[in-house]
Amino acid sequence: MGLTDGPFVILLGVLGFAAFVTCVVLLPLVAGRGVRQASARAGLVVGTQSVVVFAVLVAVNSSFGFFGSWADLLGTDKSRVRVVGGTDATAPPAAAAQPSLRPRSDTLSRGLPAGEGRLDAVVFHGLRSGITATGYVYVPPQYSHHAYRSRRLPVVLVLTADVPGTLTRLRLPSVAAGQIAGGAVQPTVYVLMSPVGGCVDAPGGPQAGTFFAEDVPMAVTASYRVARDGPGWGVIGDAAGGYCAARLALRAGDRFTAAACAASSYGAPPGDLYGRSAAIRNENDLLWTLGHRPPPPAHLLVITAGGAIEPARRLTALIRPPTSADSLTVTGGGTLPTWQRDLPAVLRWLSGRLSPES
Repeated sequence: MGLTDGPFVILLGVLGFAAFVTCVVLLPLVAGRGVRQASARAGLVVGTQSVVVFAVLVAVNSSFGFFGSWADLLGTDKSRVRVVGGTDATAPPAAAAQPSLRPRSDTLSRGLPAGEGRLDAVVFHGLRSGITATGYVYVPPQYSHHAYRSRRLPVVLVLTADVPGTLTRLRLPSVAAGQIAGGAVQPTVYVLMSPVGGCVDAPGGPQAGTFFAEDVPMAVTASYRVARDGPGWGVIGDAAGGYCAARLALRAGDRFTAAACAASSYGAPPGDLYGRSAAIRNENDLLWTLGHRPPPPAHLLVITAGGAIEPARRLTALIRPPTSADSLTVTGGGTLPTWQRDLPAVLRWLSGRLSPES
């Protein structure tokens, strides 16, 4: 039985409750002062607490996906390429060095309402970057329709620290399904992840830039019938994910053609990520690169959220062709799960700049 399987989580919950009841019933029977009674009481309490704590930890892991399997938990997972359902049967076999994507299970992925498509919980293994991270892939219902069987759908990477909030409070799959059904947004696959490592390739450290620019797109392309090149890929990000979204469009334009970004800063992320090199720090400062490097052909929707006007103003002031930028002020706070009123407009803006593959 899998670590994140629903029946296993339920079974542990039942066992935890049963252990608690057993402890309550048996404690009065071992209420004496002797060593044997004290040992029995200690055994009951420790055993009950162990079962209950383990049940709670498994439930939390199932919801947030810290470990996708027993092999992940024990550090024995040797798999290299395992893909989730929905694989394109016409795609060539993945090479040994191909980044991988494999399924997991949690409470957020167990069924969307009829007509809204499906939500796959997945684990990404980035063999080029050395990073492993969890995420979700939302597949619209049109993915399985006959009219779209010969089309590779565009993809939007959604980078936010609060992925559960994006799914439960913002209800991105439901909003996207409604916009697609109404014809305002073309059928699109959405990949939801948390930003890691500042999206920076740290010298001698995590290669987070490579993970999002190469590993994630390659794994998704190998596992789903989606666009394989830049015109078919966009990205949304807030806070640290907003910097990451802008960086992917400005620095990895061959993979991401458009970005909707809301960040508190578009300068180099803080932290020991640059090996004490001012040159490397500058190359990761989007304001510096826009002022000192040739502008790339990218489309940006620079979003002001939570009243953070200055970061958006500084970024848009540096935009020049062939880079283009539009502006939007959202009514929610600074994080994506609060953009209830403006999310449809963001999805429509991205959809108008992405192209499927035939």
